[in-house]
Amino acid sequence: MDGHSHSYDLTLPFVQDELNQLKIGDLVYLTGEVVVTVGLPTHKRIKEYIDAGKQLPMDLTDGMLCQVGAYIEDTESGQVCRYINPSTSTRFDPFLPTIIDHSGVKAIGGKGGVGPGTVAAMQRNGCVYLSFVGGASALTSEAVEDVVEVVWKDFILQFRLTRLRVKRLGPLTVGVDTKGNSLYVDLQKQAKAKFEDLMQELNDGRL
Repeated sequence: MDGHSHSYDLTLPFVQDELNQLKIGDLVYLTGEVVVTVGLPTHKRIKEYIDAGKQLPMDLTDGMLCQVGAYIEDTESGQVCRYINPSTSTRFDPFLPTIIDHSGVKAIGGKGGVGPGTVAAMQRNGCVYLSFVGGASALTSEAVEDVVEVVWKDFILQFRLTRLRVKRLGPLTVGVDTKGNSLYVDLQKQAKAKFEDLMQELNDGRL
């Protein structure tokens, strides 16, 4: 290995050995079926189902849950997904550890990373965080082939649990790997170090 990031084509449902080889910074393209929602109430309901021992209406085992809004239109030939737009995952941190620990999900997708509790749950369960590239919604939207299933229709469109079939969805960046390494922790450390260096320079300049 040369220390540089690598690119992988993966299919869903995931194979654990393939996820285990991913390292933070690697790029991933996904083919198969993913589940999407941007609803905080939706994540809350998933957690409530798990806490109550109720079966979820969509099986997440070896799959991916994305904090992604799907813009779906009803057409004469069925439902068509026109656009997907990733949301910030840290908003969902209160619910993600329980979901990761008990649903069998193997990847969480969104923007901006996840907190330490979620990272710990990922490490316990061999789960990864895959980050959508900011501003690339048009590109990622082209990867959506079909709307497979929509449940919890009492929610507004963006909050419903929606299963999409995708072909080479990406590039997605591995933000957290199965070993619990986090790109975001590293970036925070780098930013803190740079800030401290800057403050030192400013202080030195005052002397």
